[in-house]
Amino acid sequence: MGTFIDTGTQEWETVRPDVAQGVLGLTILNVGVKVTVTRVLPGNGFAAHHDTYGHLLYFMSGSGVVGVSGDEAPIRQGLAVRIQAGEEHYYRNTGDDELTLLSVNIPA
Repeated sequence: MGTFIDTGTQEWETVRPDVAQGVLGLTILNVGVKVTVTRVLPGNGFAAHHDTYGHLLYFMSGSGVVGVSGDEAPIRQGLAVRIQAGEEHYYRNTGDDELTLLSVNIPA
């Protein structure tokens, strides 16, 4: 059976305070893969870190920079970034508005 999720009425949670600041998330799926709608406040983001699982990041709005294994790219609407388990990665909101993305955690 399908499920409708109104993200505007859900409670957003702080994401990974060990490596992130000003990042809020709302998990919409956590079966096998974890899918989180993520909001990053201006001037905030994730510090460089490694995870034991992979990621697919899909940026929906805002601007910033994203880095993976020493390469860096500007964030723009529609950018997708695939990160393998163990690769160093980070992203930051460098704009004046919230940065929004879908973050998919992929088991190793």
